This record gives sequence, C-alpha cells and structure tokens, in this order.
Amino acid sequence: MGSKKVYVNRELRWLSFNERVLMSAENPNIPLMERLKFIGIFSSNLDEFYAVRVGSIHRALLDPEHYKLKESGNPKTLIRQILKEVKRLNDRMDRVVEQLFRTLRTHHIAIVDEATLSDEQKQFLEGFFRHILRNRLFPILLDPKLPFPYLKHVTLYLAVHMYHSHDPKDFRYALIEVPSDLIQRYVELPSRGGWHHFIALEDIIRFKLADIFKAFSYDCYDAYTIKITRDGEYDLTDEITRSLYEKLSTSIKQRSQGDPVRFVYDRELPKPMLEYIMEHAQLKQCRIIIPGGRYHNARDLLHFPKVGNDQLYFEEQPPLPHHTLKENRSLLDQIDERDHLVTLPYQSYDCIIDLLREAALDRTVQGIKMTLYRVPENSSVINALRNAARNGKEIVLYLELQARFDEEINMHWTEILTREPHITLISGVEGMKVHSKLGLITRYSGKKQKKIAIIGTGNFNEVTASQYSDHLLLTSNTKLTQEIDLLFTLLDRGFADIKFKHLIVSPFHTRKRFISLIKKEMEEAREGRPAAITLKLNNLVDEGMIKHLSKAEHSGVSITLMIRGICSMALYPEQKNVRGKALIDRYLEHTRVVKFHNKGNPLYFIGSADWMERNLDTRIEVMVPIFDDRIKEELELFLQAHWNDTASSFSLHEENFNQRLQLGEPNEKRAQRDLYLWYQSQLEENL
Repeated sequence: MGSKKVYVNRELRWLSFNERVLMSAENPNIPLMERLKFIGIFSSNLDEFYAVRVGSIHRALLDPEHYKLKESGNPKTLIRQILKEVKRLNDRMDRVVEQLFRTLRTHHIAIVDEATLSDEQKQFLEGFFRHILRNRLFPILLDPKLPFPYLKHVTLYLAVHMYHSHDPKDFRYALIEVPSDLIQRYVELPSRGGWHHFIALEDIIRFKLADIFKAFSYDCYDAYTIKITRDGEYDLTDEITRSLYEKLSTSIKQRSQGDPVRFVYDRELPKPMLEYIMEHAQLKQCRIIIPGGRYHNARDLLHFPKVGNDQLYFEEQPPLPHHTLKENRSLLDQIDERDHLVTLPYQSYDCIIDLLREAALDRTVQGIKMTLYRVPENSSVINALRNAARNGKEIVLYLELQARFDEEINMHWTEILTREPHITLISGVEGMKVHSKLGLITRYSGKKQKKIAIIGTGNFNEVTASQYSDHLLLTSNTKLTQEIDLLFTLLDRGFADIKFKHLIVSPFHTRKRFISLIKKEMEEAREGRPAAITLKLNNLVDEGMIKHLSKAEHSGVSITLMIRGICSMALYPEQKNVRGKALIDRYLEHTRVVKFHNKGNPLYFIGSADWMERNLDTRIEVMVPIFDDRIKEELELFLQAHWNDTASSFSLHEENFNQRLQLGEPNEKRAQRDLYLWYQSQLEENL
C-alpha cells in the first residue's frame, strides 16, 4: 500500500459513525417519525462525544503534563478538525430537521411557536403555565456584582433580554432553566381539522415572559437558547484509605462541575449579551463555541409524542418466545440438556428473568453469581436476585460502580444490596472495570454439583434488551461453567494466578490469543489454503490489532468486517482480501462475534470485548467459544444476514466511505427485519 496510513484517528471515525446515524434520519425509506428519533440519537451521541472524548482532549490542552492523549498528534490540530467536522454535521442536521418538520405538515403534524398561536391555544397555554409550568421555573437575574449562575451539563437555558421600547439602554439580563427533565419538551396543543399542533417548552416560556417578570415595568422581552457541555470524565484519587464508593461519590460531583468543553448559543443572541455571558460564566477558555439556531437539544426528539398513523413508524416486532426453550418445562432442566442462544431483541428477555425466578424457588439451587454493569433504576434482574436471597440462596454480585453515566444508579443499588442478607458484593480487581456479562447458577442433583452459565454480549438490562441487538448463551457445558466459576474467584480475591483454557479473558490473554489465531490463518493463506476472519464488533480501534489484520490481509487471509461504530482500520481499493460495512437500523447493533476459518472447522466466539485498547488491556472482559454445532449454524446465519443487508448498511471502504449501500428495491435485504422473520419461522416450526 505504499505510504498509505493503515490507522485513522478514532475521534474522527466516531464522527463518521454519527454521520451514519444522521444519514438514517435523511433516509426517505425509513418511516417519518422514526427519522425524528434518529435526529435525537445523533444529538444525544454528540453530547456524549463532547463530554467524554473532547473532554479528554480539552484536558490535554489545559494540562499536557498530567493528561496525555493515547494517540499521537497535536491536540490543537485535532480540536480544529473536530470543530470543522461537527460544524458541517450540525449544519446538515439543521437542514434535515427543517425538512422533516416540513414533511410532518403533510401529515397534519406541525410545530408552532409563540407567535403563531390561535386564541384557543393561547387560552390552553395560560392554564398549562399556571397549573404545570410556573412552579418549575426559577428565573435568575444576572448581576455583574454577583457570581454568574452555574450552568448544568447539556441543560437548556433561556438567556432573557428585557428592556423598554422607548429606552433600550434601560435593560436587564436574566436566565431561566428550561425544565425539560420534568416536563415533556414538546407539548401538544388543542387543534382542529385533524391536525396535531405542538409547541416547544421554551416557546411557552417565551409566551409568558411578561408574566414571569411582571415585577418590572419592561415592555420588550427577547429570549435566546444557550447550552454548555461539560467534561464528562472524572479523577479517582489515589488515596487508598477511602473506598471506591467514597471516591466515586466525590468524583461524580466533580464531573457535574467539569470544565465547559462546548458552548452553543442562538446565533441571534446580541453581541453585548454574548460577551457578557462569555465573560461572567468564565467561558473564555472553552475552545468550541458554536453559533446555532433558535432550538437546541434535538436529543429530545427521541421522546416526541406518538401521533399520526402506523405508517409513520416501524412495523411492530414484538419480542418472540424462544424457539428452543419450552415454556411448560423447567428452564434449568432444558439448559442442563443442551445449549441455547437467546438473540435480543428478536426473542424475549423474559426467559432470563424467568430463569432467575425459577432459580430463586428451586430447592436444588444453592447460589447465583452475576456481574452487572449497567442496570435500570427498577431492575427486574436485581429484584429477582433479591428474591432469591430471601429464599435462602447465596448471591454473589459484582456491580460495576464505574459504568460511565450510570454510576449513580449503580451506587444506589449498592446501598440497597449491602443491607440484604445472603447477598455478597465483591470488589473485583483494583483499577479495572469489570465489563464482562456473566451469570452462574449452582445447583445440586443428589451429591453432584451442576452449574449453569449465562454469558452475554450486552448488559443484564431489560430496558436495553428491547432496543439493542445482543446474544446471551445459556449453557451447562462444564468447560465453560468451571472456568466462569474460577473467574468469580479471581474477582472475589482481587487477583489470582488462574489460567483459562477455554475462556478468553482480558486483560490476561485476549490480545495474545486473538493474535495467535490471526497468525494461524496467515499460515494457512501462505500455504495456499482457505483462510478467513470475520469480525462483528461495535468498535475496531486498537492499533496493534489493526496492524495484525492488515498483515493478514496482505498474506491473503479473507477478512470481513462488520463494525457498527468506530472503524479505525483504513480499507483501500488495492486491499483485495478485506471487505467492510456498518449497519444502522431500528435496533442498536451490540453483538460481538468473532469467527476464524480454522482449516474448515470454524471457531466462533461471543462476548463483551470490542477490539479497543481498554477492552483488551485494562478491563475484565470475557469472550467464550461456541461448542454447540446448532448454535454455530445460528450464528453463521446471523452473520450472513448482516453481511447481505443493503437496506441499512454503509460502506467502510475509503473510496466510498459512509456511502449508503441501499438499492431502493422493494424486497432488498434488511437484516433486522429478515432475522425477526427467521426467528418467527423457527418458533412456528417448533410449536
């Protein structure tokens, strides 16, 4: 390939991933209201990108001695590249939103503002303001003699300019937080003739500004939206006398007050007012300042009220009962007989909750062990485990306190679980997140001990189970269950000299094992025999692994990449042995499947690890081999469905990077629809 670079910066490739989300919002073949949701996802993704990735770059700029970027390159140059690309994407998003709102009107759905209200709608808003909104507004007058109010992370504010029409020099500034975390952002108004009219919460506030500030005699009120994004990382002190729980409690508070990394404002904001805010809110060091439109936080479009006919939404795909698990039989017994693969969200997550409920009541079950990473506020999994503990089962849990942006929920559950008898919380390995998704049920048959394992590619979370595509392997295979039990021993002790024969465990030997398997495929290719590697991952970022894949391709190994998120491996036309694509559709692709040709006896692995430095070297991750031939066949069908997809796929090749592969044909392949239909057919065959 000459001097062409093999590796592309991860931040820039993350923006490419988010562009694919935006392109899905542009896609006329996707139902209209679903396209609004893609705008919400794009906006939410971008907020997190600034908080986490740009926050890290910002730290490297402010304090290069203590914060260094893992990748080489100049942070200033990278920030400029990011800003240029984000501006392009934001401008594109604004155009898409404008076009979507116009199209909504053809379906009698309209967004109105405070200047276009009918008398009936004004009367409705008077009542709405009085009974619902007013008590949730707390305006703050801005005074240069007083500290500027603290601006919360990704929270919408109205900067208010009030003045006399006859004497504009007599004015005051104020700030109002838009309470969209408490009240639906888009409020439906009374409408006639089959129309649905909505108004944004901030426009209701604009409508009532004179009432809000009636203590003053001003007759002119202008209001402009502003928003800041704060550094989302936090520091954990090295002080060893404090628990991780105490350190996190302090650090989360620090994060909520992190340095601003992005300031977005309405471009109509008068220059004197902008300068006042910049100076008094201490935003001068914020390197990314973006003039935008009248409305920010498009993320709220994710929760736009459901209106209109069914054609505006994806066709319903209710989760299916599992085709190899019978509802009228013990789940424990069925898993003891053979392995089962649960594929979410096509198949119902209820079987996992039912399995835990059965284990809680089964007299032969002694205990349950699980690792939990992200759990919802009302976790059915945790409540099932609490119930098991109250039934006398010994429960051992690792609950990851450092799951980014879910730390407070996990700390809340930690407080509850520490008060439960028969529940033991283990602390894991110092300095390492436990990202593996594992469960282990121990039962007795006479004097014989049996174990059943649950191994997932995604979290034990019934909320995301309906939104993410993930695999869960249910197995009693002793090759896996015994080693999973050893892994829990390692977590309990904080560290242990344990060798794994079947599990691939980070940070111990995931990198080494996969490199070894890549090299074996290279040896086969050099001998002129078939050699192939298939990766279906969220992210392919690790530079070392990318170099090994590049060498394998050069040796003649056929490489197939299906990377949903960041793909930092550059794919050039002269690389004839590699093909790559990304899939964005109604469900978030979250499965991690790795396949090696292995001399015609393919090896399949599933688990929690992407090919990123953190997953390979600094976290506890687990990938497991698949031994059951029926599940191998199912995974092969799953992989083929994704590769054959054109309706929702994008190219990862440099010559047509991010180009949509859609053919526009009525019956073209769409993996997430076709897989649902396949699982539906399997269920019907097994009835």
